[in-house]
Amino acid sequence: MLHRGLRAAGVVVVFSFFANPAAAQEGVKDVATDVGNRFINTNTPFTNDPGTFEAIITHRFDTAVIDSGGSSLWGLDGSAQIGLGIEYAPIRNVAVQIYRARNYADYEFAAKVTLLWPKKELPIGVAVRGGLNWLTATYLPSLGLEKQVSGFGQLLVSGTLFDRVTIAAAPSYVQRTPVQTDVWNVPVIAQVRITKTIALMGEFIPKSKADLKAFDPASGAYVSVKPVYQWAVMIEKAVYHHRFGLFIGNTVASTVDQMMGGDYGAVLATDHNGNHIIVGGVTDKNIHFGFNIVRSFDFPPH
Repeated sequence: MLHRGLRAAGVVVVFSFFANPAAAQEGVKDVATDVGNRFINTNTPFTNDPGTFEAIITHRFDTAVIDSGGSSLWGLDGSAQIGLGIEYAPIRNVAVQIYRARNYADYEFAAKVTLLWPKKELPIGVAVRGGLNWLTATYLPSLGLEKQVSGFGQLLVSGTLFDRVTIAAAPSYVQRTPVQTDVWNVPVIAQVRITKTIALMGEFIPKSKADLKAFDPASGAYVSVKPVYQWAVMIEKAVYHHRFGLFIGNTVASTVDQMMGGDYGAVLATDHNGNHIIVGGVTDKNIHFGFNIVRSFDFPPH
């Protein structure tokens, strides 16, 4: 009985510890209200208030709408790519982040520093973000890939008009994607504040510059396929240090190394001439459903 009582007391203490609301940065009042520290997959230039701990879950259903139907609830019955992340702001303008994506067991370690906060006179935010991606999945060799560590860097810039419309860009460099090296790309993001707690967001990533291939059963050979732009749309509701967003997009990538190259899901292979080729990547316009859940806490609690 004593052990049970101690366990129950421990649960109550832990719950109470984390139940306190956080003084999380949720935008800049009257300048960029409701622009938090993350859009859909891309970071904003903002960091949370010092002492804020944040947890995020990203969930993207694997099966595209076009490959399913009503009997499988348009992909919602299938498997999913799930990402789990945490972030902590130890001091003002600085955040450290750890995130893990299911695909390739990809860990992303990052730090973000806000350099400029928007003001009424100049509603522009600027930050730098950099870190490492670490692919750890044991099945990588079976796909012609290997475990690896890759560095990345991003410049995060946003501007807000009338405290309602925010336009952002994130020029990014990735040392290595799973199948490419030295990749540059510039995601573009827009957010529209509909109400005080509801925002509509869209992200757009230019298409891959790689020569992507697919196997053609008719010819029995690999043929070139046209890459497509990556896009995502989310409507997000913020409630008491929670954020919940419904996602629609044509890719399920969520880490910098798997987004910037437009080669999500691609593998390395050899054609009949012995040439190394990239097979797969973002080459179709299929739609996937998903969601984000974000929760902020004071750590330690006040």
